[in-house]
Amino acid sequence: MARADFGLGRRLRLARLARGMSQGELAVACGISRQAVAGMEAGSWSPSLSVALRLAAVLQRSAEQLFSERESVQRVPVDQLADPAVPSGRALLVEVFGRMVAVAQQGPLAAVAGFGPASCRLEGARQALGGSTQERRLLVAGCDPAIPLLSDGLRASGSELQLIWWPCGSSRAEALLRAGLVHAAAVHRASGHAADHPGLTAIGFARWREGIVSRPDQAVTGLGDAVARGLRLANREPGSEARQLLDRELPGTATATIPGYESHYRGHLPVAAAVADAGADYGVATEAAAAVMGLDFAPLSEEDSVFLLAPERIGTRELTALLTALAHPTLDDQVSSIPGYDTAILAAEL
Repeated sequence: MARADFGLGRRLRLARLARGMSQGELAVACGISRQAVAGMEAGSWSPSLSVALRLAAVLQRSAEQLFSERESVQRVPVDQLADPAVPSGRALLVEVFGRMVAVAQQGPLAAVAGFGPASCRLEGARQALGGSTQERRLLVAGCDPAIPLLSDGLRASGSELQLIWWPCGSSRAEALLRAGLVHAAAVHRASGHAADHPGLTAIGFARWREGIVSRPDQAVTGLGDAVARGLRLANREPGSEARQLLDRELPGTATATIPGYESHYRGHLPVAAAVADAGADYGVATEAAAAVMGLDFAPLSEEDSVFLLAPERIGTRELTALLTALAHPTLDDQVSSIPGYDTAILAAEL
């Protein structure tokens, strides 16, 4: 037998363990020695074709699954980066209406809820090593922590699209959409306010309240109280609606004197987590984020969370799947189960 590599042997060992077999039992079932099985699993030897077929049959795998080599890695031209601040490292390739967009899987936004799979490695601003777009993806930007629930709506409606969430503030999300770098943008605005997104179609997602989140032991009565007491703020990034709401509620206040004002937490849940972990004393986030983290909540504004779409793209595979998911009862059930979320505007054109 010829030399093999460890990766092939590891697949054989894991397949054997999945069947609950010892090396000796596998050897007897395939008519070979236990030493031969051990050598293949150690990466010292590779099986002949006849042995490979017997191993595959016993382990209920195909020979390709057990012994195929890795696919060759190619360099792929990248049209745009969703985050040009991270020009190298792990990324996902997403085709957005004919443009190849690389979504960085490292940097501040990479570990919102843990590491995710990558399909390529970025090499500069315009090139990626490896990568595949065979798995169709729906790329949505925005800060509403309920966006990942779209995955359930997509599955329930029969779509094979994989949801990719790019967490960022409303202004940034809309800018990415207008630049053609995402399929849709989720933004939020004060309820009852006229749409201010010229040239874009707005589809309702949910209505919720945004306000001050704080630990019960702090007994924060309002923003003025928190500022007067010199408490530390967990602030959102510039351009986010939460940061703008904070600034509107503190007219004339010298923000440079507010401890933590220059902090940049990218999302409602990260703000609430910082407060819950005592990294900060208060912040502006959603009622749902406060409820999840066991925090006090003082409302400041009622907000409509909406999806923005480019009207000329409606009817494409991606936006058809998104609109179908938004109309599916499964998504309604999921979103309405979150404390503080009202789905009365779900799928309504606003």
